[in-house]
Amino acid sequence: MVFNWSRRRDDNPRSWVFAILHNLAVNRLRQDARRGGSVPIEDVPEATGARAATQEETVYGHEVMAAIERLPPDQRSILLLISVEDLTYAEAAKVLEIPLGTVMSRLSRAREQLRTILETKPSGGSAGRPYIWRVK
Repeated sequence: MVFNWSRRRDDNPRSWVFAILHNLAVNRLRQDARRGGSVPIEDVPEATGARAATQEETVYGHEVMAAIERLPPDQRSILLLISVEDLTYAEAAKVLEIPLGTVMSRLSRAREQLRTILETKPSGGSAGRPYIWRVK
């Protein structure tokens, strides 16, 4: 698209400005039509973004909960406080009355053990193959 920014001396500058404004308005209408309407987040019903879990997601959720239940209580509590309750390491240390370094080491061990549990096929399956594959 080539723009000719020079005007002829006999052109009316008012018509030139109105042509620019008209094109801007048309572009804005086209843009709004493509993007759709906007609604403030406060006015959106909560159920709009929700959807039912798929069968695979439900099964995986049950497997994760079962794996968390298999963790030792000290590791389970750290994992749940930080991952589910969204506490900071310092807040979790204060709740459990343990040093901050202990929180970090227990959390590391809990995550590693949880990963191991989820990747190991339950008894009766073929050995050596991961039960749940991680996709990176």
